[in-house]
Amino acid sequence: MKSRNIMIVESKKDSTGNLEKALKGLMYGVRVIGLRSSDIAEEVKAYMPDALIVDMTVNADRNVIAKVSLIQTELSVPVIYFTEAINSRTLYQTMKTNHYGYIYTPFDEGTLQTTIELALHKFRNDTSVKESELKYRELFNNMSSGVAIYDLIEFGSKYIFTDVNNAACTLLKRDRTDLVSRPMTAVYKNAKEYGFLEALRQVQETGQPLKNEKMYYEDDVIRGWFNSYLYRLPSGSIVHIFHNITDQLEAEKQLIAKQKELELVNIELAKAVAEETDKRRKNEQIIFEQSRFMAMGQMISAIAHQWRQPLSALGINIEDLEDAYNAGELDEQYIKELTVDSMALIKTISKTMDDLSSFFRSGQEEEIFSVFRVLGEVITLQSARMKNSGVSLAFSCFAGARNLHADENNIQQVLESNDFIRLRGVPAEFKQVIINILNNAVDAIIEKESGDGRVSLKVEEAGDRLNLYITDNGCGISGDIAERMFDPYFTTKAGGSGIGLYMSKVIVEEHMNGRLTAASMPVGTVMTISLPYL
Repeated sequence: MKSRNIMIVESKKDSTGNLEKALKGLMYGVRVIGLRSSDIAEEVKAYMPDALIVDMTVNADRNVIAKVSLIQTELSVPVIYFTEAINSRTLYQTMKTNHYGYIYTPFDEGTLQTTIELALHKFRNDTSVKESELKYRELFNNMSSGVAIYDLIEFGSKYIFTDVNNAACTLLKRDRTDLVSRPMTAVYKNAKEYGFLEALRQVQETGQPLKNEKMYYEDDVIRGWFNSYLYRLPSGSIVHIFHNITDQLEAEKQLIAKQKELELVNIELAKAVAEETDKRRKNEQIIFEQSRFMAMGQMISAIAHQWRQPLSALGINIEDLEDAYNAGELDEQYIKELTVDSMALIKTISKTMDDLSSFFRSGQEEEIFSVFRVLGEVITLQSARMKNSGVSLAFSCFAGARNLHADENNIQQVLESNDFIRLRGVPAEFKQVIINILNNAVDAIIEKESGDGRVSLKVEEAGDRLNLYITDNGCGISGDIAERMFDPYFTTKAGGSGIGLYMSKVIVEEHMNGRLTAASMPVGTVMTISLPYL
């Protein structure tokens, strides 16, 4: 057991007899001071005993009783009075205080120890209760919700306020002194009309809690919507927990109104976005068609040169037919050779026309298409312009575990005999991208005027991506141009529209989920198309 210290306050020297000796025999620490001590409180602070035994054997001095009672309260030291059992005056004076027992003379050690231990035990319990009460009161007064406690008086005919917290005073717009002990109906003047009095009686009679999350009350002082919770304590008191939710309900109404406004705004915004998206799609389609027709204008100009040769040859064949007839050389063999030669020339022109017709078809349905087939059609259309411009074309492919290489002499043969690469998109759009890039490459070579124009088309597999690199040895691109070259209507060409590369980027990145980039090389430019590989 922890050693306990006792301080004895004697009215005069040795007035408590052998009390000190008896306490030490019971293993208590003991210190004795006299009532004449200059300041008993300071002595207690210095020693901090577990209990204070105050000698009242001579007389019950009110000043001494008041002083030690104050020490008990302020320093939390229980006071036990030492007195004679027959001293009725002492008993009368000390009974008015909140002391913790008496030690009567004469005493025995067993009774002495019991008295002290009971006093200490009771003091600990009282201290614990006081601490709990302080905590409860602190919590009670600082709750954000109002709390009021009602008790029935006058044989159960009237409810009065017995306690309220600070929040309740604020909500009821009254001071605590204006509420405690007042009849409930004097504060809630319309308690009966709004059903509050009936609710109290219901909880009182049934013992069942009652919760009302939205109750309106109004009188000349109190007005608003409240949430309310009533329950009965074992003592019979009714606890009322309540909170004014008027502002909350108003805020909810405003929130609902704002949400409806926001829904309307969102609907209008969605309509506007849909309209703008449709308008943008139509504009892109117009730009796409413009870009395609401009490219076609360039190709037709080049194809016109290409057609002159077969057309001239056909003209010669027709003239030769007349000469052979006049010379009597027109026989079956001559007609057969002339027919074969003329049909080959016509097929050359027809294939070019078919490729042009295919390019002009503007179907916009997405599908899985052959990359080699599309490249073959584009190269057929571009070959005349490239040849007339003195530009050579090289092709290579590193995909599908194959390495393919070709130049302008056998590129069509290589493309037609291989068909193992597929992409998803609109074939006509993809053709437009390749044509735009090839046209720019040829323009850059013509602008450089080097006389040795070269364009390289490389297809390369990179994981789940397919990269197409179109490289030229033209004039290249400067840094400021590279930053703006994909902007709509930006061009460095005289008479250019500035829509070809813009539409190419839109098609690759927005329609095909890919990426189109440009980079300057030591000689020329490389355009990279990166697309998801099927």
